[in-house]
Amino acid sequence: MKNIIIALLALISATSVFAGDSSSGCGMGWEVAKNQSLVSSSTRSIVNATFSNTIAMTMGTSGCAKHSIVKNDAKGIHFAEANMNQLAIEMARGNGEFVASFASVFGCQNSRAFGSMVQAKYETVLPSESTSGVELYNNVKAQIKNNATLSSTCSLM
Repeated sequence: MKNIIIALLALISATSVFAGDSSSGCGMGWEVAKNQSLVSSSTRSIVNATFSNTIAMTMGTSGCAKHSIVKNDAKGIHFAEANMNQLAIEMARGNGEFVASFASVFGCQNSRAFGSMVQAKYETVLPSESTSGVELYNNVKAQIKNNATLSSTCSLM
C-alpha cells in the first residue's frame, strides 16, 4: 500500500511538472491558482465551475477575451440597429439587399429561405414599431432555430 501511494505521488508530481496548460489565463480560477500545472489547472476548473462565472468569462468581463458567439451577436445586433427601417420594409417583402445581408449575419447561405421565413414570421420578428434592434435580432435568431431548414443551414446558429 505504501508503495502504491509513493508511486501515485511521484506520478502526480511528474505530471504537474510537465503538464503545459494552454488555457487562456482568465476567470476567477486564475486568481486562485496561477501555476502552470495539472493541479492548478484542475483547481481553476473547479473554482470557475463552482462560482459559476461562465457568463462573465464568455462576455469578457473577467479578464477573458469575448467568445466568438458573443462577437457574432454584437455584429448582428449592430447591423439590425443601424438598418431597422430598411430591414422592416424588405422583411415585409421577403427579399432585398438588407435581408440578404441580414441572412449572412446568421451565416445563412440561402437568403431566399431566410427572406421567406422573415416575411412569414414578420409580426413575430417585428411585433411593433418600437421593436429595438436587439429584439429584432433575437426574434429572428429564435425563428431560425425553430425552422428546420434554416437551423441546419445557417452556420452561426
